[in-house]
Amino acid sequence: MTVAAVTGVASRSCSPLPTSSACSTAVPSNAKRRVGARPRVVSALTGFRGAISLALALSVSTTLAFGQSFPHRDTIVFVTAGVILITLVLQGIVLPSVVRWARLRTDTAVTEEHHLARTHAAQQALSALPDLAADLSTDPDVVDRVRREGEEHLALAQAHSNDTDDGTQTDPALRHAKQYTALRLAVIAHKSRTMIELRDEHRIDDTVLREMQTALDIEEIRLRGREDAPQLPGQG
Repeated sequence: MTVAAVTGVASRSCSPLPTSSACSTAVPSNAKRRVGARPRVVSALTGFRGAISLALALSVSTTLAFGQSFPHRDTIVFVTAGVILITLVLQGIVLPSVVRWARLRTDTAVTEEHHLARTHAAQQALSALPDLAADLSTDPDVVDRVRREGEEHLALAQAHSNDTDDGTQTDPALRHAKQYTALRLAVIAHKSRTMIELRDEHRIDDTVLREMQTALDIEEIRLRGREDAPQLPGQG
């Protein structure tokens, strides 16, 4: 009876994904976030552990209250350790096949939220532009320039949803943005080399060079943060 109880503990543990067991947290009621059958199989397979089971087995007292040896204590520890070992070895072997069978979907929630934030923010900014320009008494040509930039940002945000990682995307907005970023980075690199040449010719000192390079570095970071632009030769 005792051996069977401890063995049962060794074969159960908390699953890393939300399930209906007592050790899981509350599962969201949203149907889109429910875990399907195949992910639950993967969760059950990877959820087996053994630290708690082994700790419980080792915590069994060696003697009873009357000084007698605890019956079958060594058997309890042996069976528990054996179950843990079999669990780790067998499940480790079959886990890759089970994961391929499950065909787990890629979590795109963060990407979708990024797309929503970019698109909605750009749309709201364009809508508020006339009022903002009126409050600031901005010249019409400046307003037109900001509007064009905002429309480009909106088109780029909408095009990101169709972007692919294999380089096959053909959206004009994305292609324009990538080419624009690459060209701007090349111009920054050329400016940096030119300023170094001026320093080497003693036409500017190191202080001016550092200040100018700091400004160029900030601009480069801003550009690389906008898009996943291709790396320039010689740049890491």
